[in-house]
Amino acid sequence: MIQLHVTFDLLSWSVDPTVLAGGAALAAAYVWLLRHRGASLETWSPMGRLYFATGLAVLLLALESPIDVGGDRYLFSLHMLQHLMLSMAVPPLLLLGMPARWLAWNRLRVPPIVASLVFNGVLVTWHLPFLYEATLTNEGIHVLEHLSFLATGVLFWWPIIAPAKAPFGLSPIGKIAYLGFAGIPPTILGIAFILSPSVLYPFYAAAPRVSGLGPLEDQQLAGLVMFGLGNLIYFAATAVLFFALDRKEATAGDLADAPEPAPIAIGSEPGR
Repeated sequence: MIQLHVTFDLLSWSVDPTVLAGGAALAAAYVWLLRHRGASLETWSPMGRLYFATGLAVLLLALESPIDVGGDRYLFSLHMLQHLMLSMAVPPLLLLGMPARWLAWNRLRVPPIVASLVFNGVLVTWHLPFLYEATLTNEGIHVLEHLSFLATGVLFWWPIIAPAKAPFGLSPIGKIAYLGFAGIPPTILGIAFILSPSVLYPFYAAAPRVSGLGPLEDQQLAGLVMFGLGNLIYFAATAVLFFALDRKEATAGDLADAPEPAPIAIGSEPGR
């Protein structure tokens, strides 16, 4: 009977009008800014629009689907997946949809190392047992948690998405090092969940079982999500930066190896 109730609960989640209104407002603001703030059609590329639309879709998937219901009531692993979507998937996709000239890092005047420390500090702090339990029992605190993941996610991913030639922008090598440093705290947190001999959050220990996973196995899966999927996202971003750098160096080498044009004597005509 309990299993049937849980399954019905997951399949009959209710739509939150606040989340839908927020997504619609974000989309409307994006369109208005691009049309009224002087962004040319060149900077508003079809690929940029696709990135932004995908970011909104992932945002709604994280907050308006069984992922939200399952994470809030039954499975820590689903809640961890939601957190990664909000902090590591939605922000870079939204930023990739912005015109490059809007992404100059000097607009924020925040050192990248500070952005990384704030992002990881927020991520780790919210997973302290007393705070995490509070998010599961208090909707206001839960909303604040999600908003902080989105805000600090934008702060964290901005130096990666910003053009390298922008004032105070990171070089491609600097961006790769930035991602490497940022991957340490999620790795430690994920391993802690995997290796913990006991369930860290009493809420999930008492929650009805929605699958064959026990509370400890669910916590270990959450650790794998944090450790594995989180680092996979960072690895994918690093790979993109590395291959872009490799192409740039190859292009520069081709230009350097190109023969210089033969000088033309003054007063003579080409081809004679």
